Amino acid sequence: MNDKRTFLFTFARRRQFSPCPSPQTNYNGIMVRITVSSPTHRTSERLYGVFFEDINHSADGGLNANMVNNYSFDGVYLNHHTWRLSGADRWRTEADPLRFWRFTNCTAESYGSEIRGDHGQILTTHCPAPPVHAHSRYARISATLPAYSNATAQSSTAQSATQHSSSPMFIENLGYNGGGKNGSEPAFSIVAGHIYDVDFQLRPVVGTFVLAVRVIGKNGEPLTETARFDCSTKDDCAAAGTAAAGTAAAGTAAAGTAAAGTAAAGTVTTSTVAASTAAAGTVTTSTVAASTAAASNIATDTAATDNTAANVNVHIEHDTNGWLHCTAQVRGIRTDYGKLHIAIEPGAEPAVELTDKPTAEPTEEPTEKPTAEPNTGPTAEPTEKPTAESTTGPTAKPTAHPTSEPTTEPTTQPAAAANPHITAHGNVLFDLDLVQFMDADYWGAGDPKWRYGKLRRDLVETIKALHPTFMRFPGGCIVEGVTPGNEYRWKDTIGALAARRPQYSIWSFKMPDGSSYCQSYQIGFYEYFCLCEDLGAKPLPTLFAGIACQSPGRDPRHMDIDSEAFRRNVIQDYLDLIEFANGNPNTSPWAAVRRDMGHPEPFGLDMIGVGNENFGADYVAKFTRISDAIHAIYPHMLCIMSAGLFPFQLPMKRTWDYARTVATAGTGALDSATGDAIIVDEHSYHSPEWFESQAHRFDNYPRCGAGVYFGEYSANGYFAGQPQTEQGANTWKSALGEAAFLTGCERNSDVVKMTSYAPLLAHIPAKGWAQNLIEFNPAHVNPTLNYEAERLFSAHVGPFTYQVDVERTATARHLYVSATGGDCSSIGNSSSCRYIKIVNTSAKAVDVTLEIERGLAALGRGTSGNNTVISTGDADNAGRSAISSKAVSSKAVSHSAVSSSTVRLEIETLSAAPTAKTTIGYRGKAEGAIIPEHRALQLPAANSLLAMKIQPYSLTLVTARW
Repeated sequence: MNDKRTFLFTFARRRQFSPCPSPQTNYNGIMVRITVSSPTHRTSERLYGVFFEDINHSADGGLNANMVNNYSFDGVYLNHHTWRLSGADRWRTEADPLRFWRFTNCTAESYGSEIRGDHGQILTTHCPAPPVHAHSRYARISATLPAYSNATAQSSTAQSATQHSSSPMFIENLGYNGGGKNGSEPAFSIVAGHIYDVDFQLRPVVGTFVLAVRVIGKNGEPLTETARFDCSTKDDCAAAGTAAAGTAAAGTAAAGTAAAGTAAAGTVTTSTVAASTAAAGTVTTSTVAASTAAASNIATDTAATDNTAANVNVHIEHDTNGWLHCTAQVRGIRTDYGKLHIAIEPGAEPAVELTDKPTAEPTEEPTEKPTAEPNTGPTAEPTEKPTAESTTGPTAKPTAHPTSEPTTEPTTQPAAAANPHITAHGNVLFDLDLVQFMDADYWGAGDPKWRYGKLRRDLVETIKALHPTFMRFPGGCIVEGVTPGNEYRWKDTIGALAARRPQYSIWSFKMPDGSSYCQSYQIGFYEYFCLCEDLGAKPLPTLFAGIACQSPGRDPRHMDIDSEAFRRNVIQDYLDLIEFANGNPNTSPWAAVRRDMGHPEPFGLDMIGVGNENFGADYVAKFTRISDAIHAIYPHMLCIMSAGLFPFQLPMKRTWDYARTVATAGTGALDSATGDAIIVDEHSYHSPEWFESQAHRFDNYPRCGAGVYFGEYSANGYFAGQPQTEQGANTWKSALGEAAFLTGCERNSDVVKMTSYAPLLAHIPAKGWAQNLIEFNPAHVNPTLNYEAERLFSAHVGPFTYQVDVERTATARHLYVSATGGDCSSIGNSSSCRYIKIVNTSAKAVDVTLEIERGLAALGRGTSGNNTVISTGDADNAGRSAISSKAVSSKAVSHSAVSSSTVRLEIETLSAAPTAKTTIGYRGKAEGAIIPEHRALQLPAANSLLAMKIQPYSLTLVTARW
């Protein structure tokens, strides 16, 4: 994240700051006195975090660096046309494995050993040859290429091929363009000079052909170099007949080099979770001139020649069951949005039948079965422990079979597909899967732990600039699902990419086209844990509690708490996840999965969320059953309990009564990471005025061991009935309302342990929610004004919270202040610091005098007397124990008693009109015009008075160091 941020709104006047020698000085009329005195308690170490949910295409199309939409031909979507207001089955699953792919002058069919049924259950399907993994489907593509020079001229096949040769054959993918009116737009963001990774699985079946992979612009102009993969036969597939620089054999691959999570050598039943061991096959590297044409006289499309002189390194590695792992790197030659273009060209030799034919049937049965009643809970019933053959954990053989082939598969096959061993000239047949195309400079590039899902660097850096202390994932309503069978199963999201089972997103109904939103799980729980580690944030995974989403319009059905399915698929999922995150790989099967994915060290999980926005007596009972099971094995694990979706006292009463009883009785977590027995998750989407009014919400919450997590909040006006429009979203007014609220969270950070804004990310134009913290298009990022207000709070927090007194006058009615600080020796070589946030939500400027430090805390600075007070330094050694406000006097002290060391001040102010906002379109950078004002000055001592003019509609951060 570039610290040289620019905004879009200029300041009307320069701020005025000056030291004020005495409190009697009248500065520009009536002065409001703000005094920072004694520390009151330790600031929660997890006060500001981030909340990630796959909404607004936050994951696929956003955080996921892979630009290919439906990369694995496993797409599963919401059948939006089945929705109705009430009744069962109003949300149904639609498997459409070829969606978002375009096949020109060639045909494609979808095959695999399993597919999702109408209710998300796993059904077995016919498969002519083994997939990359039993959970994965693939596309079988057939085309008729022109005849070769040694073919019989009178052959009808040759004549047919020659007639067909004037039409180029290719496959295209537009990427994640947001759908709707934008559905025909290309979305691969290419920058000239950047390097891009190409990665896919290929299985030649019939014929000699070359796949030429590149990105082209909307009008066919090349945006990248071309990588050509010559696949003539199995034995010489890696030898490029058009190699300009010769063919270089790379020898035998070393184990562990399967960069994209390719399965280990052997049968398809080998675990692809433990895929750090690469296939021990022959790897051939060929350098192919990007401008070399295919060896034939076929007519090509306008992008067939990219006119680049650079050579492209192509690598092909033999895997199991005839699959080839194909990789290359290409350079961007033009900056623009484009589409992935895979041309099918003739190879250098006549078609030769493969000698190593794929087996007729897959070697592994699908590893999970639907429940007997797919609408009563999760679709899988795992056994107690993962077996050696398992890929994502416990599995069981399926017993359900579809009565017919999926409707997404064509009812007829081309001649070559009907007989996979046809060798007539011009006929080619091949299988394609796991297509990846991404900027090679992804987050964590070069780190072996990032061997599977890859993250977009600019988005991660923007999140990192918030200095989050925790990250909640994967949501959100996605945790519960819109209907039984749609809940989030973390075990479906780990292992090699091919082993992960996609699911449609609950937020499909908010998409412009109504349904085209698949969770590919290229970013799964393993990647979330790794991201937390890289951000220095504690992980907060949140799991399904056995109740589908209870928001209005959903399908809130409950699993039977006493059922075997609840014990096995809900409670056991919590216990297995803790083992996956923290267990010893030598003794824990799930920890061994983590190790084999590239992370033998534990992730340090110490808190877990139980359900999302669930409420009611049944939820309380389920929370008790789940948390009791967790604490029986992991007594220190902090459990987060939902208070529902309404931010009002009455609907939250049942949860809070339960939580405070647990805390009082000591039946929750023991010696948890935050010191709480239990934490309650409150949510609110309300108006800016409501958030301002809630600045004192937590002043009177009992300090009993039941803490608060304000887990989702945004001043978008939702519960106030305000329209959700682009014009009204992410305005400076909403950011100020949230900032006023955060001063109250900071002042009460002994009971408010965590906060997180939601939603975090939003793709333009794939926005289901209008107001978000960070918006982006395929090329650029727009941190909103709400982000900038959040950053001032989250990136400037001290270890102690200080008492702040503000004169309550009519002038100060809309002034909100909080202060933290303590020993900040790690910042600027200072021994002490204060971070003081001042929010003015009114239209009038306010003149204030600010005293940075007052009371015995200031008196102790520079004196060696026996003061009966916990100084900042003493308090830092006090562990997590709170500082009693009674033990720290706030009496005023004379200037002569205070150290005369100079205090360095840095002042940053954001101010704009209430309706101001930054915007970003599908193309281009963010627009706007506000420049934060920065001032630096010095005070003679910490308890000197500083006269300031607090601008209207402003947020000011005063950082003092001495």
